[in-house]
Amino acid sequence: MGDLRNIDIRYLENKRFFDRWAKTYDGGHLSSWFQHTQNIAIDLLNLQPDSKVLDVGCGTGFAVCRLAEKLPKGRACGIDLSPEMIGKATAKIRDQIKERIEFRCASSCKIPYPRGFFDNVMCTNSFHHYPDPIRSLREMQRVLKPGGELLILENAPDRCMYTWIWDRILRIFERGHVRYYTCAELGQMLRFAEYDDVELRYVARQFMKMGKICGSIQVWCCKKPNSNERESYRYANR
Repeated sequence: MGDLRNIDIRYLENKRFFDRWAKTYDGGHLSSWFQHTQNIAIDLLNLQPDSKVLDVGCGTGFAVCRLAEKLPKGRACGIDLSPEMIGKATAKIRDQIKERIEFRCASSCKIPYPRGFFDNVMCTNSFHHYPDPIRSLREMQRVLKPGGELLILENAPDRCMYTWIWDRILRIFERGHVRYYTCAELGQMLRFAEYDDVELRYVARQFMKMGKICGSIQVWCCKKPNSNERESYRYANR
């Protein structure tokens, strides 16, 4: 019970942190970097014109709006723990895309969509904030169709000393930060969460670009197993 209580407290702290950040999120010094990496992620997704796509930890909605523009017959949805972030995202919905876009306030471990609803799920620059990452991965798998694709873009502390140092600083001073995972650790978590075809699709180090001194990126892609018999929360009974 103690661990669960600590996780709940961490989610509450994260919500408060992101509610405050929402006021300056767009136009801040990291805004260009986030949009740059989200564009990388979107270009790596296997999309069809009628795909249903979920962005977990969508922030103020840049990626979801771009997805809605690319999916003339599909649907782009975004969830975020912060009501303030969702408010900013909803304000960006234009008439041209309003029929195929949706934002909801929700956490990564309790996604408010039915089993097998999405063709693709993406999570960019957000996974390091999750207090219970395996539970989040299982929940993302639950809402994917059998054979559906998960894409996670994250910082890679094992590919750049600057990122490794910055992770240690954030663990101390940023309440919303849990930790960055090495490429090996993130791949291992995806396999533990029982995804198939786990692949490190993209790795890059970039210097003095889009408002960042240095950035190291890892992008993992994998699929929900085609079998419908695997339960999303089976790990809880291990």
